[in-house]
Formats: sequence, C-alpha cells, structure tokens
Amino acid sequence: MKSLTRIFFLAGVPLILSVSCQKVIDIGVFNSAPQLVAEGTITDQQGPCIVKLTKTIDIDNFAGIPSVTGADVEISDSAGVKETLTEAGNGIYISNTILGIPGHKYKLMINSGGQLYSAVSVMPHPVTDFRLGIKKEVAGTSGGSPGTGGEPYQYRVSYAITDPGEYENYYRLVIFHNNMEISSRRVFDDKFHNGKVIEDDFVLHDTLNFRPGDLIEIDLQNIDRDIYNFFRTLRMATGGLSFLSASPANPLSNITNGGLGYFSACSVIKKHLTIPG
Repeated sequence: MKSLTRIFFLAGVPLILSVSCQKVIDIGVFNSAPQLVAEGTITDQQGPCIVKLTKTIDIDNFAGIPSVTGADVEISDSAGVKETLTEAGNGIYISNTILGIPGHKYKLMINSGGQLYSAVSVMPHPVTDFRLGIKKEVAGTSGGSPGTGGEPYQYRVSYAITDPGEYENYYRLVIFHNNMEISSRRVFDDKFHNGKVIEDDFVLHDTLNFRPGDLIEIDLQNIDRDIYNFFRTLRMATGGLSFLSASPANPLSNITNGGLGYFSACSVIKKHLTIPG
C-alpha cells in the first residue's frame, strides 16, 4: 500500500497528516484527493464573522497553502437569521450583518465544488468575572522574582475565573501581542471546579519579542464541548510541534463530510496586560 503524507495548516501551524510508518496524524485516507480545511468563528463581539477555507496538500508536492475560492458559505442561527458570506480573497469569507448572541445555535454551510460541508456550534453565555495578573521572573522558576545578575527571564500570567455553576463550561485562551495571535491552543473545562473559582498560570513565550510597556490582549472564550475537544486533541497532536513527533490521536473536527478544522460560536471577554519592566 502506498504511503501517504499530507499537511494541513491551521492558524499558521503546519500539521502533518500521515499514514506512513512514522505517523503524526493518521486521517485514515488512502488517496491523494485534498481535503477541505475550515476555520470559522462567530462571537458576541462587534465585527464580522470570518471563515477561512484551505485544502490539505501532499508533502512531496508542497508549493504553498491552496486557498479555496468560489465556495458558497452561509451561516444561520436558531432564530432564523441567515447570511451568505462575502468572498474577500485568499479563501477568506466574511459576514456583514449576522451577530453572535449567547444561547443561540449557529450552523455553517459550505458548498465547495459540489461538495457540501456543515458544522453546528452553540454559543455559551459569557462568564462575568475574569481576572488577570502578570509578573517578571527568572526563567525556569515558578513564582520566582526577577534576577539581578543578567539571568534569562520570563513573564508569567495568572488568571482567575468565577465559574457559573448552572451548566458545564469549556474555555479557551487566545493571546495577542501587537495585534498578532501568539497562542490559541490553551483549553480547559470546569469538570472539577463547577461553580467555583478556577485559578492557574502560564508562561508567555516569545520573551525576546516583548518590550516593557507592550500591551498583551488575552481573550477568554467560552466555547462549546465540540470546540473544546477539537483544541484539546489538536494540542495533543502537536505537543512538541515537531514534524517527526508521534501523535496519539486526530484532532476531533466538527466539520462534516470529511472536512477538517472547526467552526466555533463563542462568547468572549477581552482583557489587557502591560509587559512589566
């Protein structure tokens, strides 16, 4: 049987899809037909919904990421609102009027080359209490203070969320620096903290690119379970992010008909931190 190795790109991260003996993500296909990759999000914030469509590529024919153009892309909600997105070029499709409302169910429909794909996502209600802190510390420590002898340092972000107890919650943190997304795969749930305060911390990477006074935006997305499972398994599959590392599982997509990627309806709380000196 011929070995197949394929790549798809998600938010700028290359993922190898392979059925060779050194596999990274086994998608269980044995032909060279490219697969659709969708990345779509609708939120309760101002601004358009954006859906990006690309295709997988064979690693031995790598010549750039192929955008999907000429598709019909539609988003509808459980209140009967429906909109066909406008193609903006390079596989990007944007909305003009549809708004994200917590509690509503949203459906993405894609017709590309006569193939139909769909995804459904329910937008959770946002949490009301999300707190952040940041400190500079000696690299490799937890809770340490800045050194004075020229040691390498890092920035540690702490957060606290008062979790609503009425329903299950799934969270995703998306981090921006200079309006560029630098992290988006940190997801967690309230399985052991339902109705309690969830507290944790993490280290900001790309330390050399930060300057004292820089603004960091951290978005807390309240996502549904399917999106949580997608990013949870994506993080597992790309742990270490090496083209030769083994993968325990495929990312669990909510796109039908063999599509890859995700469509997420999420509520968002935006917070900002200043890089300390």
